[in-house]
Amino acid sequence: MKVKKLYKSIAAAICLATVGQGVVSCSDTWDDHYEMGNANGTASLLQLVENRPELSDFLALLRATHVYNNNHSTSVTFADLLNADQTLTVWAPLDGTYNADSLLELCQTAQGDSTVGTHFVMNHVAHNLYNMNGQTSENVRMLNDKFLTLTSSALYNAEVVAGEYNKPAKNGLLHVVNDDAQYTYNLYEGLTSMEDFSHIGDFMKHYEEQKLDENRSIQSGLVDGKKVYSDSVMVRENKLFRTFDQINAEDSTFMMLVPDKETWQPVYDEAASYFNYGSAEKADSMCAYWANVSLIRDLIYNVNVQRSEEDSVFSTSYSKFDWPYHVFYEPLEAGGVWDPANTKSTLQCSNGEIRRIAEWPFKPEDLYFRPLTTQGEWDGYRKEYKDCTFNNRGGIKADSISGDGYTVISGANENSQWSVTYEVRNTLSGTYDICVVVLPLTVYNKFNNNWRQNKFTATLSYMDLDGELKTMNFPKEDDEDWPDHYVINDSHKVDTVKVGRFTFPTCNYSQQDATVSLTLNCIYNGRNAQEKRKYKNEMYLDCILFKPVSKEEAKGGAEETKRRKEAQK
Repeated sequence: MKVKKLYKSIAAAICLATVGQGVVSCSDTWDDHYEMGNANGTASLLQLVENRPELSDFLALLRATHVYNNNHSTSVTFADLLNADQTLTVWAPLDGTYNADSLLELCQTAQGDSTVGTHFVMNHVAHNLYNMNGQTSENVRMLNDKFLTLTSSALYNAEVVAGEYNKPAKNGLLHVVNDDAQYTYNLYEGLTSMEDFSHIGDFMKHYEEQKLDENRSIQSGLVDGKKVYSDSVMVRENKLFRTFDQINAEDSTFMMLVPDKETWQPVYDEAASYFNYGSAEKADSMCAYWANVSLIRDLIYNVNVQRSEEDSVFSTSYSKFDWPYHVFYEPLEAGGVWDPANTKSTLQCSNGEIRRIAEWPFKPEDLYFRPLTTQGEWDGYRKEYKDCTFNNRGGIKADSISGDGYTVISGANENSQWSVTYEVRNTLSGTYDICVVVLPLTVYNKFNNNWRQNKFTATLSYMDLDGELKTMNFPKEDDEDWPDHYVINDSHKVDTVKVGRFTFPTCNYSQQDATVSLTLNCIYNGRNAQEKRKYKNEMYLDCILFKPVSKEEAKGGAEETKRRKEAQK
């Protein structure tokens, strides 16, 4: 059977499995993509290799290694590919310059076969013609999507053998080199391939998938209203790239911080404790996902877009809409996220570097345990209310007012003891100081001298570990900060009033249905003349604020409360 006939018969099965961009293609019109160039030899590239005894190991690998289609092995070998009608350039390393036996042994398994094809064979073959006649340096895209530097005398680290280059074949050029071209992982490959990084890489690889690239595929028509492609170009995707950026992109420059497994495990365990979904469906999966994402997303940095490494750096998760998070100041100082003294070693990758770090440079409050703000003017978060009306005011430009707005809660009449309930979303299973930010009336009218205070209580609703809704009233009976069991504000200032502290048993992070709410209860008695002189039932509510309390602070506060109770006895 002639080479061209053989190739045409298997063309639909041939897909070049690649890394990085992850493009694979299979088509009866393959040659439309890679037509024959100006090669003028009479033999094929495979025949040139077969006629050179010093390339016998390389020939054995070509025959043993298979082309992959959508991550599945085909019957087509790379020897078949070098015998087909495509224009290719091959850099063949001499026997004895690499461990061919270990590579051939790997080819005995499907996974090893794929690895040898990607990491070795395709790292020495490129589409189109690349001669070595004193040209200037250029980057060549190999079959595995890696960009290797080609000079007049070498492909990356592999020096050409004197007089053994630019050997013409009818389907390309052959160069003989005295070393194998080193395969360099990109960040994603390093994380998902190397055991040293498996504590992060295994998580990432779980979300890998193949998708059709419609823009690069060739459509042949419609069948039953669905598009049919004569040439299907598949892209290896990972949904985490939308969170961590395209860390497989060969044309980018990233830097990633990665701790050893021993350092990572306690950090992960701590994060997982904040993502306890209790009895919710798939609670363990959600916990693992968000604990990993929350830790990893600030480990990755695009070096090319940093403004000033001396002042601050921002991770690939940064967005101006999420400021000030994902930004880290004085990164190169002692204890900073890029502290050089914290780097144990560096792995150079094809699109950046992985820095192994000795100590974890973040606190939970830096990454995921954030303040939660529920704006008073957010009508969608206001779930229930009675005996009151609302007047939302926006466009307020003042540093002391969050969200550029607030709402005025007014009793239905001067004696109304109103209540209003707000959802609080994205709570974690941690400890928060529960605060209500109340504004003075002067934010609306600077001449208003009504300094009467607000008198209120709060009721917290939350989900316990068994999935049951529970409530907690604030101030608590034993709250020494509010011995009269109600809360008042300072009406002369923007007052962040702490109504209590609470440790949530479960989290509600990124859930459609909120399980946490806070109800404000106005307990002002307008029929009492003394109370009427001191209090009012109109509140300028800026927001409800849940402020994170570190575990150390929460533990210290609990021990102090215990000591005070024992002293009272």
